[in-house]
Amino acid sequence: MLWAGVDARGASASAPEPESVSSSESDPAAEPEAESPPLPSQEDDPGNIETPIFPQARYRDALRVRLESSFLPNSDFGAVDVSLYAPDARLRLTIPLSDRAVLQLRGRIGYSHYDFSGTSDLFGTGPTTGDPLDPLYRSGLSAQGAYRLNEERSFFVAGESWSLLANAFARSSWEAGQFAQGLSGGGSLAFGYQNEKIRIALGIRLESESTGGGVDVDPVATIRWDPTPRITVRNRGTGGQIEYRLTPSVETFVAGYVSSQSYRLADRAGASDDLKLRDRLVLVGTGFEWRINRHFRLNLEGGVVVSRKLQVRSDNTTLSSMTADTGGYLTLRVIVRP
Repeated sequence: MLWAGVDARGASASAPEPESVSSSESDPAAEPEAESPPLPSQEDDPGNIETPIFPQARYRDALRVRLESSFLPNSDFGAVDVSLYAPDARLRLTIPLSDRAVLQLRGRIGYSHYDFSGTSDLFGTGPTTGDPLDPLYRSGLSAQGAYRLNEERSFFVAGESWSLLANAFARSSWEAGQFAQGLSGGGSLAFGYQNEKIRIALGIRLESESTGGGVDVDPVATIRWDPTPRITVRNRGTGGQIEYRLTPSVETFVAGYVSSQSYRLADRAGASDDLKLRDRLVLVGTGFEWRINRHFRLNLEGGVVVSRKLQVRSDNTTLSSMTADTGGYLTLRVIVRP
């Protein structure tokens, strides 16, 4: 809905993404996050380092597949109700290069179906009924690397690690036939720090669209804090999440965050060129993750859409802007670790 946190484009709205984004198999609090992934509510968008990889002695989940499906039913925009169904698939492969360096490859592909019921005027060409949008897609690839800067020397606490983090990515969000026009690419660079209690990454990201328009420069930041063996506090894009480990196999969480997704649209007769759809949501939810066994996890999240705005823009001109009343959302995730 990006590395974390301070990105104007937001995280993936494949859905209340909350991809994003922690515990051992016997005791969820016993080992560092890099050896066992965090709750899948953390974004794994190729443009992010929301869950930065740090060089470790070993990696418990070298390959991870995440299947996700989100549903936002009947958002009330006044004259029209809009439902969103958004399935998504993500792949993450971690490759140790040495004791001090690691490479992580990520891929993502997803689909969004908007169902309009009522009268809308998305493109400023007059009211219409039915679905004004063709199928919408999103995909991305990234390569994230990390290099540990210190070996044994510590500056604050014993066992701490300082790392240089870098990410290169390409991604697209597009209406049918507009893949090349929706393509963008860029890279991020950050410094990371971790010890037994906290993990932080701070840096900067550059991104440019294939159609031009200059380079976007955004600060990026991510933080994870484990105040107790059972509690984890982390940012979630532009927002936050608190996790509590009920048992070694069950975790629960509450979260509040902003989710946003933009799509490049095809030209419409009578409308301006270079059309873009933006769907921005403010979400508050709760959920749980069940670690079924070593290889499978099930994650369910639901909550309230506190605010939702649907816009169509052409360059810097807003053709339409609709705000919805409060609604609900539900997201189901299945995580596979071969």
